[in-house]
Amino acid sequence: MSLVNKMLRDLDARRAGDSERAAFPSAVTPLAAHQEPRRGVSRLWLGTVVVAAALGVAAWYGAQQIAATPSAALTPPATAVPAAPVEAPSVAAADPPAHATGTALPSLRLADALSVVPAPVPGPQRKAVAQAPKVPERSAEPAPPRLPVVALPRVPAVPAEGRIDKQTRLPSAADRAESEYRRGVSAQRQGRIDEAAGSYLAALEDQPEHAAARQALAALLIETKRFDEAEELLRKGTELAPVRLASTLALARLKVERNGAPAALELLLKNSTAGESSPEYQGFAGALLNRAGRASEAVERYQAATRLAPNEGRWWAGLGIALDAAGKSADAREAYQKARSLPGLPADLAHYVEQRLR
Repeated sequence: MSLVNKMLRDLDARRAGDSERAAFPSAVTPLAAHQEPRRGVSRLWLGTVVVAAALGVAAWYGAQQIAATPSAALTPPATAVPAAPVEAPSVAAADPPAHATGTALPSLRLADALSVVPAPVPGPQRKAVAQAPKVPERSAEPAPPRLPVVALPRVPAVPAEGRIDKQTRLPSAADRAESEYRRGVSAQRQGRIDEAAGSYLAALEDQPEHAAARQALAALLIETKRFDEAEELLRKGTELAPVRLASTLALARLKVERNGAPAALELLLKNSTAGESSPEYQGFAGALLNRAGRASEAVERYQAATRLAPNEGRWWAGLGIALDAAGKSADAREAYQKARSLPGLPADLAHYVEQRLR
C-alpha cells in the first residue's frame, strides 16, 4: 500500500496550481477546465489496476510461503490471527490559497476521493490441512470355516461305593504278623537264631492264630533244646480252634520224643474231633494205638487214613503192621503189596515191607 500512496503523491505533485493556470490564455483555460475530469477518471482506473495487482502479488506470495512450510503436514496449523489493517497514510489536501474561490478544483476532488479509498482487506489465509497417508485397502480375506459343534457325552457320576478311597490304609494285625513271620524266616536262614525267634514271637503277639509262626518258633525251640518252652507254646495253640490240629500233632510228637507216648496218645484222643478229616492225625493215632497194644483200634485209624489219602504208602504199611498184630496175615500181605507199589515210601519202612513179603 505504501507503493500506491507514493504514486498518488507523485500525481498530485505534477498537478498544475492556480497561479500557473492564471498565466494561460483565456482561450485555453476552458479546455483545461473541461479536460480535468477526464484526467481524474484515468487516474482512478490506473489506481484500481495497481491495487488489484498488488492484491494478486500478496496472495501469490502467501500461497508460496504456505506451500514451502515442511512441518505443515505434521502439526496442525496455528490459527492465523488477522493482522491489524495497515492504514494508508492519508494524502493531506493542500490548503487553498487565500485568493482561491470557494469552489473546489476538480484535482482537489480527485485527491479527496483517492484519500478515502479503503485499505485492502487481506483475504482469509488458507490453512494447510495435513492429509493422512492413504492406507491401501486390504482385500477381504475369506473367513475361516466354522467348525461343527460336537456335543460331548455327559460323564455319569461315580457312585459312592465305586469311588477310590485315597486315604492311607494302615496295615492290619494279620498283615503285620505275616511281615514279622517273613522277617523271622529270613533271619533264621542267615543263622540269626535269636532275631528269628523274636520275629516269630512278635508275629504271634499280633496274630495268635498264625499257625506257621507258632510251628516255626516251636521247631526253633526244640532245635535249641528248649523243650519246656516249646511244650508251653504248643499247649496254648491247642486252645485256639484255628491252630488246634497243628498244635496237637506237634505237641504229641514232642511228647513221644521225650518218652511220653501215653501222654501223646491221650492228647490225640482228646482232640480227635479236630483230626477226623486229617489222614496225618489218623495215621499218627493208629501208630500210637498199635504201640499201646490196641491193634483193632489201630486198624480202624489206619483204614480211615488210607481212605483219606489212598496214594500214601505209609498208611498202607501201617495198616499191614496193625493187621499182623490183629492176627490177619492175609489182609496184612495185601496191605504190604499196596504199600510197595506206591512211590515215596521211606527207606526203613520199605525194607520192613520187603521182609514181610518174603
